[in-house]
Order: sequence, then structure tokens, then C-alpha cells
Amino acid sequence: MAVTIATFFIAVSAVLTYILQLCTGFAVAGWTGDHALIDRRKKPGPYWFVMALQTLLLIIVPTLIALAR
Repeated sequence: MAVTIATFFIAVSAVLTYILQLCTGFAVAGWTGDHALIDRRKKPGPYWFVMALQTLLLIIVPTLIALAR
């Protein structure tokens, strides 16, 4: 039960962070955010790379796992 609740909150926080990054134009880069923020206006290439990577990890991989079951 506790694992299910923790997993749910981690997933919700990840999706909310993703939406916040799309709305504000700032992406957190690095495994622990050690490379600070990437501004979409100043560095659009790295910003969209980070967002594409997050899309892959947040949406595509879980979808493929769910479809494989």
C-alpha cells in the first residue's frame, strides 16, 4: 500500500514538473539538477533535448511497458 502511494506521488510530481518546465521555458538539466536551469530563449537546442529526454522517460517508456503486459 505504501509503495503504491509513494509511486503515485512520485509520478504526479514528475508530470507536474514536466508541465511547469513547458509553461515557464526553463528546464532542469542533470541527474540531480546540478547543471541548474536551461532557458528556452537562450539555449533552445539543449532545452528541447532535455524536454525530449523527459518525454521519453515520462510518457513513452511507461506506455511501452504497459502495452507489453
